[in-house]
Amino acid sequence: MLGRLLREPLLHFLLLGAVLFVIFGRGGPEPSAGGTEIVVTTTDIQRIAAGFSATWQRPPSENELQGAINDYIREEVLYRTGLSLGLDKDDTIVRRRIRQKMDFFLEDTVREPDGSELRAFFDANANKFRVEPRISFRQVFLSSKRSNPKADAEALLPQLVASGPNVEGGSDPLLLPETFGLTPLSQINAQFGEGFAGELSKVESGHWAGPLKSAYGFHLVLVTAIEPSQLPPFEEVRDAVQREWFAARRAAVRDEQYQKLRANYHVRVEGLNGVRAGQ
Repeated sequence: MLGRLLREPLLHFLLLGAVLFVIFGRGGPEPSAGGTEIVVTTTDIQRIAAGFSATWQRPPSENELQGAINDYIREEVLYRTGLSLGLDKDDTIVRRRIRQKMDFFLEDTVREPDGSELRAFFDANANKFRVEPRISFRQVFLSSKRSNPKADAEALLPQLVASGPNVEGGSDPLLLPETFGLTPLSQINAQFGEGFAGELSKVESGHWAGPLKSAYGFHLVLVTAIEPSQLPPFEEVRDAVQREWFAARRAAVRDEQYQKLRANYHVRVEGLNGVRAGQ
């Protein structure tokens, strides 16, 4: 009975109301770390106006700017009061947002790389920028709805081999096209199912082969061209290299700074029977 009562939302509401009454009934909350004075600076007003302009694609009128300033003051009052009430404690959303802002703060310390750093990063991480193989092919599809599609495909293969590359038709209905131009292996897997592209890449160009199994059934394929994996020239992928460099450097800086900050704390994790706390 008591346990169910403690879970009642109405009881939680009444208890919060009692806390607010005690705090505001004695003249308001204790001053927060920010004090009781709220100063809206010229920089604040410029930032508020810029935020309005970014949202509405025009500068605010005098009344709109005053309304935005009033909203800023309202937010500051409620924010400081919430802190004084401890409403930020044990709030997962607040904790994650503050952590995210700290990550952004640390990332902003990463400077722009110079050309030699980018090229060195490109050389050390060539596989990140290598263009995957591409294959062009034709297919004859036999649906898994058949009673024995694999046997049907095996019986059809000699006919296709005898007919050569110019054979037309013969496929069961399928939303995918019968002919594919040069297509990356990852896209082929995405359309046919995991593993199909790997089997297709083993097929010798210019000859009907199969059957290859897909998510839909079985396929007899004629590979018409293979473009192997290649590493583009640095200048062609410079923008991508810079994006990857920033991502890697920001991650490293976040970790370096975190380790320095963590050194200021003694961490004790209860209940792990001597297992060391994660770094």
